[in-house]
Amino acid sequence: MNKKQVSFCGYRCDLCPAYVKNVDKLAKRTTIRKGWNTFFGFDVPEERIICVGCDSTGNHLDTECLVRPCARNKHLQSCSFCDLFESCETLETRADIIEKTKKNCTNQISKEEYELFFRPYEGRAELKKQRKTR
Repeated sequence: MNKKQVSFCGYRCDLCPAYVKNVDKLAKRTTIRKGWNTFFGFDVPEERIICVGCDSTGNHLDTECLVRPCARNKHLQSCSFCDLFESCETLETRADIIEKTKKNCTNQISKEEYELFFRPYEGRAELKKQRKTR
């Protein structure tokens, strides 16, 4: 089992199907592509579905993320350590995406869909856990 690995915005890299150690193990890239399109409305070419994680150098799937450069510039372990944690609009663009998606989802989410497309990206909840334990 992978060691828990949390990105700056609270995403769980160790649970993400695009994470380099998980690619094609948790689900095929076609499944990931379809799920992301269905739930989040974005379409990523299958060959781009690979990410080394925010704290590593290499391929990053979310090349438009503003959270990663902000946290790195502030030398933060994660956004849970930032004074602006509660009010940061930049963090909101990533850490709160799941709650917004759940509200907009009209179909029932299966357990498999939840584990693959929702659980890895519950950023705000994960960051709140970090804040409580530090």
